[in-house]
Amino acid sequence: MYSTGIIKKIDNLGRIVLPKEIRRKLKIRENDELEIFLDSEETILLKKYSTMKDLKKECALYASILNKETGFKVMFTDKDKVTVCKGKNTSLFVGEEISDKLIDIIEKRMIYNVNLASDIKILRTDENLNPKIIIPLIVDSKSIGSIVLFTDEIEKTVKDKEYELLKFVASLISTKLEI
Repeated sequence: MYSTGIIKKIDNLGRIVLPKEIRRKLKIRENDELEIFLDSEETILLKKYSTMKDLKKECALYASILNKETGFKVMFTDKDKVTVCKGKNTSLFVGEEISDKLIDIIEKRMIYNVNLASDIKILRTDENLNPKIIIPLIVDSKSIGSIVLFTDEIEKTVKDKEYELLKFVASLISTKLEI
């Protein structure tokens, strides 16, 4: 931990404002949730909260099933990073930052069905993973992440049955979190 040198006063309602530079660096956007931790008697830690991290086990199971049933590689993301990835040679993607384009798709709550060669990058790295379909995960009208089917085979397309299975998994996750 290091000091930023920034000192803020607490207002009469107990609030502080996080400076724009810090919000930008940590990719904290309006309406993002922060989790509060007490490290010691004098230390308060704020950590960006990810609902998807709480669902890591369930998402790993769903990703394995989707990978097995569809033959596509499967990625679950929160609004910043890859949380789970299943399929051949995909474990290195976990923890990678997602691209601004994928963040935009998640925020706009658009289902993105490519089924042809796509130039959409889903990671910040230069790696082109050939996404075929992207489904935002929405809970209580709030976007929390996405499910992405991708493949090395450019010509491979998502069939209706696979698409319906993917939508079903997205609805399972949303329903679990709404309860």
